[in-house]
Amino acid sequence: MDISAPPRQRVHISTGDIPSKTIQNLAALHPFNQQLDIVFPANDALHAVLCALETAYVKADMELAGLVSQAETFVLSLEPRSTLTALSVSPHSDDVWCLDSRGVLTLHLSAESYQTLGITGQKLPFKSHSSEHTVSLPLQPSADSLKNRQKRDAALKAWDLRRRQAGDAPWTVLYCANDLSATAQFAASNGHTECVRAVKCQTTSSHSVRVPTVTLPARPPAADPDAVEDWEDEMCALFEWVGMAGLGSQRLQANDRADAYVAVYEPPQSWMATVADVTRLRWRGFLGPDFVQSVINAVLSVPSAQFVAITSHAIPTAPVSYIPPGKDGLKIPARVLSADGEDSWSLLVALQAKRWCLVESIGPLDTRWG
Repeated sequence: MDISAPPRQRVHISTGDIPSKTIQNLAALHPFNQQLDIVFPANDALHAVLCALETAYVKADMELAGLVSQAETFVLSLEPRSTLTALSVSPHSDDVWCLDSRGVLTLHLSAESYQTLGITGQKLPFKSHSSEHTVSLPLQPSADSLKNRQKRDAALKAWDLRRRQAGDAPWTVLYCANDLSATAQFAASNGHTECVRAVKCQTTSSHSVRVPTVTLPARPPAADPDAVEDWEDEMCALFEWVGMAGLGSQRLQANDRADAYVAVYEPPQSWMATVADVTRLRWRGFLGPDFVQSVINAVLSVPSAQFVAITSHAIPTAPVSYIPPGKDGLKIPARVLSADGEDSWSLLVALQAKRWCLVESIGPLDTRWG
């Protein structure tokens, strides 16, 4: 039996000093997250700050046109921003839509849905998915004329009607606002109070773990390829440790004596002398960018922590997964949606050295980096 090779992933790595605008705006670039993991050598102060952070989201059925009709309650009038983010997760549907933090409704449509919708969009730039289209609809009133907004609303109502006539249930939607009270208020106004789901962190720990010394030096100049190779090896080892520590792997235990013929991982020899307890925290659910940024800010507020790794897993079926910073944020990179797609980032911060390193990983059918 022929087994196809797993899809090729692409990785981008960047570094910088703290404070950093990159870190201050990191969560805003990634609007739809399903899991946030944090790993750090045990620190009571940091643990207390992070455990206090909670969020909530709603999973409920609703009409798309009904959500859009309420846009004035969550889309700001003077800037391209929405206090609400939402994503459709209807099972067995080839069509997906999302409302991101810019206040833009993005539809990812099959060929049939696109042809009947009646609104112009863009086809995906991938030969194997050229029949799929995306349609971007800014919900801010000043972004379009009244006539075009009326045309948009009529098209969305007609789409909802066709779905009902075909026997489809209303859209199953995940949504959250920028804070707990706003989420509860919007849920109540839509009759979804019983659908609110609280998200609290789960804590686990490992004892007597070999931990690295983290300084996160800048990338050497390209003119020194040997130094660049050594630096890349060091960064690879650090983030491999982050992944292993996040899994609670026994390979990192100070007393681990794995058979060299069996084990496929061993910490670098330079880490063998440093042993500490390691704390792991996890939030899982529909996590909005405001909550994710609050976690990042909380980490940066406790300078006594040696180092902290924050890893976010995006929702791979969201039509919008990355919002470029600045004016480029109006143009979203095209990508193929896949339930098992790759889209994650991992931020390692060395608080005492005031340095950070960010690794981003995406799948092959994503135009974020060309």
